[in-house]
Amino acid sequence: MAAAIALACVTALGAAGPAFAGLKIDLVYIDAPPPSYVAGGGELREIMQVAAENWERVFKSGNGNWKLTVEFGWAALSDPNFFAQELMIDEGGNPSRMTHSCIRFNTNLKLSAGIKGFFADPTPRDNLEYMDYTAHSVNVGDGWFNTGRIYNAPIGDAIDRIDLLQVAMHEIGHALGLDEDYSGLRSQWSGSGPVEVRPPRPFAGISLFVTQGPHLAGDWSLMVVNANPGERRFISAADALLLAQLSSFNRPDLSDPSPDENGHGRGIPTTTVSSSPTCNDGTAARNTGPW
Repeated sequence: MAAAIALACVTALGAAGPAFAGLKIDLVYIDAPPPSYVAGGGELREIMQVAAENWERVFKSGNGNWKLTVEFGWAALSDPNFFAQELMIDEGGNPSRMTHSCIRFNTNLKLSAGIKGFFADPTPRDNLEYMDYTAHSVNVGDGWFNTGRIYNAPIGDAIDRIDLLQVAMHEIGHALGLDEDYSGLRSQWSGSGPVEVRPPRPFAGISLFVTQGPHLAGDWSLMVVNANPGERRFISAADALLLAQLSSFNRPDLSDPSPDENGHGRGIPTTTVSSSPTCNDGTAARNTGPW
């Protein structure tokens, strides 16, 4: 029986094999200075690299190779209420998936009560600035289904600030399929209501509700419409399964990530720096919401 979830509760190597399997995210850094309200001492390039590696883990093996290029950097967005914004540039392949996107982090942010600005984690591969962790799940009949993975109880510069690693993972999530210009979303979502998970993906038959933005409906997932200061949300099974369905990816990894280490590299990555970015004005029109 199909179950609807409102989410308000809690191979053998061959000689001619491909160079990579599953998702590979190539990052292109648009060099621009951060705003004065960034604290923590972290580097956006490393934070984006960790965010990309976390999504690559989710889609590390499945049907076909998937290469996504993401241009990213700081920019003054036209809406001061947005933490960041994503804009799809291109899609392609069979099945058609998003292949090129832009992500801009806002230097024109209107700071509200209780939000001092961004937290740029100087050690984004661990979660030491957050002292508590909660996993939210619901029973869907076929087992417990994870709907949220949240670190909170912040210390130091993480207090009263929006975590840039969380924002980076969220925006890459838009670049992986939760974008109104993407054909995979348009063909499966009417503009409001559910997206049904279909075989061969796990938990086939459940419905994941998508709201305007577009975002995942609910309280605990990474791809919800709101971000809260003083917490770090990771990719939940609900986030991963929704994007797998939209992008026709058959084997997303829904398992819990390691609580002690994010990503697999070390230090600021060697990232392509663009002097003529595709998204040079930072005024993406889609993905409306506070980020």
